[in-house]
Amino acid sequence: MAGRTAQAGTLNALLDARVADGGDDPALIQGDTRITYAEVAARVRRVAAGLARLGIGPGDRVAVWLGNDPAWIELEFALARLGAVAVAINTKYRRHEVEDIVGRSGARALVLPPTLGEIDCLALIADCDDEALAALETLVLVGEAPAGDCYAGRSLASYAALGAHGEHARDEGAPDAPCMIFTSSGTTSAPKLVTHRQAALVHHALAVADAFGYRGVADTVVLAMLPYCGVFGFNTVMGAFAAGRPTVLLPAFEAGAAVAAIECHGVTHTNGADEMFRRILDAAEPVSRIATLREGAFANFSADAAALVDRAHALGIKLFQTYGASEVQALMVYAAAGSGPERWALGGGTPASSDTRVRVRDTESGRLLGPGESGEIEVGGPNVMVGYLGNDEANAKTFTDDGFVRTGDLGYMESGDTFVYLARLGDTLRLGGFLVNPREIEAYLESFDAIDQAQVVAVDTERGPRPVAWVIVPAGHHLDADSIIAACQADMAKYKVPVRLIETEAFPTTPSANGVKIQKAKLRERAQAEIDAGVSS
Repeated sequence: MAGRTAQAGTLNALLDARVADGGDDPALIQGDTRITYAEVAARVRRVAAGLARLGIGPGDRVAVWLGNDPAWIELEFALARLGAVAVAINTKYRRHEVEDIVGRSGARALVLPPTLGEIDCLALIADCDDEALAALETLVLVGEAPAGDCYAGRSLASYAALGAHGEHARDEGAPDAPCMIFTSSGTTSAPKLVTHRQAALVHHALAVADAFGYRGVADTVVLAMLPYCGVFGFNTVMGAFAAGRPTVLLPAFEAGAAVAAIECHGVTHTNGADEMFRRILDAAEPVSRIATLREGAFANFSADAAALVDRAHALGIKLFQTYGASEVQALMVYAAAGSGPERWALGGGTPASSDTRVRVRDTESGRLLGPGESGEIEVGGPNVMVGYLGNDEANAKTFTDDGFVRTGDLGYMESGDTFVYLARLGDTLRLGGFLVNPREIEAYLESFDAIDQAQVVAVDTERGPRPVAWVIVPAGHHLDADSIIAACQADMAKYKVPVRLIETEAFPTTPSANGVKIQKAKLRERAQAEIDAGVSS
């Protein structure tokens, strides 16, 4: 039930509790491989012993650059057992990004496979600036390693060999000790290093297990189809662990593989981006292949969330928008009590834990706002981060005096702690003295056959801030910008009407573990340059 308060300790205490409750129960399933909770715990103790032999101890940071593999989960718990910190690296990152995160985090070791898709991971590390990676001493290979015990000037170890030196029996972690670093999306700057403590992750995992219905239902099976390096994928797996239920791991998302996993393993719950669910529904032929699927929480990146929710609801599947961020964790909210498809299509909801507090503030006056009044969403409680590693300036801007996180999101309160998320505040437009959600204008533009996708930003003009729309035109169509702008003038307030439609083949994006994000800041810069140069659409 949403809102239940959860007790929190260390990650390994949580794992030990699951072993005590049902050590022979399956914890992780990947292909034909099944690993029980007792086997996970034993592997964790052995991996911790191997890491300790490499000199890893309390406070040390170890970067993990892996896909969805049981080794990732083992490493998370093993490092926490040593009081060390895992630094999650997005599997899509390349040299500049990996070098930046490993370097800024001060990681002493990096766990990586020989390749990730088309990325030659070892060659990439060899190309990195040695000064940037000055703290990096050891590479731990998951998979076949090159000959020798040294590579690119660093010690080389085999992940498989870590477990050959007995077990690390003692849990040296502490509830308040940092244990995980995630990266922010970096849509406007270099990714920030978001640090979480053990108790925060455990508390939230238990809250998710209860609120999302993973715990207490004997047939619950959770499909993990998001990258584990981001909070959306991480919190999905942790919720299943807190419930003592099995998690089916997809190495990478592919709709056909997801449908096959749902059918084969009787998956009841999964979470992902809206487009993932569309592809699953498209690939489920016949639809009986996903008959066991009951619920899914999604992050929305398009304009037709309602259509997706209705399509799933017609099949008996409850799909609803959730809310979260690296700073406050994913799956922070569940669908509001008593709500239906219309509300499920909206962002936000009710906090999974009653200890999570949400409020909305007017960013200009500083006044806390009442129900229905739009402002910046602030979140407090045990689920929030410790802070950004090595970034006091960002911490000062992000935290309020009483410890709430300024999320940078626009939304409004409903009743109690239930709220609606509207848009990123940085993406929100202040036009004609009003706050305008760009999605409103974008959705209208996308109703025209000649516009497949739209992104609206604000530019400075002689008449003040005005909207400009970047649009992608589908093949076989011609963009008649003047007629579309005329339609806007007839159908919406003057201050919402784009002063220009600019055609583009694609929007600039940045990879995120929780979904590809459009770089609005770049679109704003380019639009401003177009307006300043007087270039016609």
